[in-house]
Amino acid sequence: MIDYELKEAEALLKLKALDFAGKKIAPNAARLDTASHEQACTIMKENLKKLAAEELLATGVSEAGIDLISHFVVGEEIAKACAATWLSARTTGFRCAGAMALFGTADQKARYLNPLIKGEITGAVAYTEDGAGSDLGSISAEAVLDSGVWKISGLKDLAINAPIADVFMVLAWTDKAAHAASVFVVDKGAPGLTIGETVATLGICGCPVAPINLNNAVATGILGDEPGKGLAQVAKILEMGRVGVAALSVGIGTACMEKATAQAKTRKAFGKPIGIYQEVGFKLADMFTFNDLGRALGLRAAWAYNTKENEAEILAACAKVFAGEAVTKIANWSMQVFAGHGYVKGAEIERLYRDARFCEFCEGTSEVLRTVIAKNELDKFKGA
Repeated sequence: MIDYELKEAEALLKLKALDFAGKKIAPNAARLDTASHEQACTIMKENLKKLAAEELLATGVSEAGIDLISHFVVGEEIAKACAATWLSARTTGFRCAGAMALFGTADQKARYLNPLIKGEITGAVAYTEDGAGSDLGSISAEAVLDSGVWKISGLKDLAINAPIADVFMVLAWTDKAAHAASVFVVDKGAPGLTIGETVATLGICGCPVAPINLNNAVATGILGDEPGKGLAQVAKILEMGRVGVAALSVGIGTACMEKATAQAKTRKAFGKPIGIYQEVGFKLADMFTFNDLGRALGLRAAWAYNTKENEAEILAACAKVFAGEAVTKIANWSMQVFAGHGYVKGAEIERLYRDARFCEFCEGTSEVLRTVIAKNELDKFKGA
């Protein structure tokens, strides 16, 4: 039976994240959006250390496993304050630390897990390639065992945190003919590892993204020390990560909704606040409805993972698709409420509008995830 009320500890955690992110993270959001790549990296590292000091960097992640409800409630509040910061934080605190918690050996956990959680080191995940996004089986990076040392060659693009990372988790083939890949742990400064120029993006600006070039790059080892498990490991982190992307979407949506509501109350047209007019009021109503449904679906999926429900993966896909598409609509309606003043470069709603668009294709496009959801439904009726 689902309890739709957050437990007391979860509610208090959400309030803590709301207060902290509003005071310490939000003030840097506009600055991050326009900063140079070097300045943005400095600001982001400061933000990650601030979150770590408050135990908000890797909320829900521990050696015992992952609590996705805590992850969601904190993620929503950080994303509301600064979407770029949440994307960077969850990369090191969930995607890297979470993968280490779920699959790492005792020695790997001792070396990397707590430092990642405490913000002492920053992590990056490198699986995406130019010809392989959602299709992990199309990667080209390969690793060979040379005198007991794994060496990786290939090019990974769009790796979040690459410019500031201390440790990288890299997906590469260990036996391509057998369709066996592994996740390799590679330390910053490893021979053969080169970080490319920081990539400029339309939205989520300030989140450091860069390609990674691997030319016989020396790995410290394989995650879990079991070759051939990489595709399954990355797939698991991505499917669980859709809960965090739903949190990203809902956080941006909440920020849009709050800004648009304030504008509707204060902006006047023909002597009346524009919120009085039905066309504007209906937009505000739709914003609330869509965002609240996105939150409900995200928390439902988080609860399913926490309770090991069989359909957790599908519920996470549903939450990500709905919340990701909902925030695009919410941002668009918000822009309409602000009209020309929202379209001005540097306006807060303009930044949120650009950030929102990322949510529909982040870590699995809506098209791919709808295929996953549909296949699950079709499989229920095999032979019917």
